Amino acid sequence: MSYSDDDRALIMLSFETNAQRRTALLRSAARPRELYGDYSHADSMIAYMQARGIYAVTYLDERYPDHLRSLLADPPVVLYCRGDVSLLDESKCIAVVGTRNVTRYGKDVTTSFVRAFADSGLTVVSGAARGVDTLAHKTALECGGKTVAVLGCGVDIPYPSDNAALIGEIARKGLVVSEYPPGTPPHQFRFPERNRLISAFCWGVLVTEGGIKSGSLITADCAIEQGKELFIVPGSIFSTSSAGCNAKIKECQGAAVTTPDDIVGSASRKDREELQVQLTIEQARVLDILSKEESMHFSDLLQDSGLSIAELSSLLSEMEIYGLVNKLSGNYYQVARKL
Repeated sequence: MSYSDDDRALIMLSFETNAQRRTALLRSAARPRELYGDYSHADSMIAYMQARGIYAVTYLDERYPDHLRSLLADPPVVLYCRGDVSLLDESKCIAVVGTRNVTRYGKDVTTSFVRAFADSGLTVVSGAARGVDTLAHKTALECGGKTVAVLGCGVDIPYPSDNAALIGEIARKGLVVSEYPPGTPPHQFRFPERNRLISAFCWGVLVTEGGIKSGSLITADCAIEQGKELFIVPGSIFSTSSAGCNAKIKECQGAAVTTPDDIVGSASRKDREELQVQLTIEQARVLDILSKEESMHFSDLLQDSGLSIAELSSLLSEMEIYGLVNKLSGNYYQVARKL
């Protein structure tokens, strides 16, 4: 695989440890190649990667997920990959995270949900940590599904070490990805940074079991901040392993779910994107008009759409049933959710 001078510059930029400085430098140059005059360090890294089956998807690469550019204030300048980067299709990815000290209940819940996700064609994203993460990856693979491991270290460093075989299997059958250059050690401060990517890659995040101090709640908070759908499995009020999940539900942060169908059958982003493809010309026209205003009166919508009163009334009623528009008081309408 060949890399342009801009790609090589971005690989060098990925070694910058200060996220704000890294982002500022990325956006300061019309061409990243303007940032550096010597690419020897990047060339050494490229040779190292090629010898180990690692490749870089830079910010300028057409394979780089578009939603990361618009969603994150500090998007990765490079994604270092082992496996199939096409799996990072946001509409098909759901994150499954939870405690490292998973209980029997947590194991049963995680296995049940992940099996259903794999059967429905969803790609399971997690962090390859012990506990729920490990179980999510293993279950997805056992079911013949796809899974993505997002690491808080270089993709050439299997962490935790007892998951080395699992991470290798994910690289062969799915994707192992990190924003950190190969060779980057798994320091503790990197895992919260990693968690924002786990949620950013997906349309939704499921926490199957988590205590008050569980790192999985950081991923849950990232999902909320990023406007992703958050699903929480409730647990026993006597279980400290579910205390964090129960607290999120009590605070109305995330939807409580008790069966996989609550997610697979919900109006998720995946479902919405499929629905968008199926919109009629008239529905698409009405949504386009409504999306330009916070709300619009029926008479104004009638004039802009070019439809008859009967056609528009019938269309709006149908779209309201499908959850595409909301009818407000005074015969005003608005888009129900962003498609």
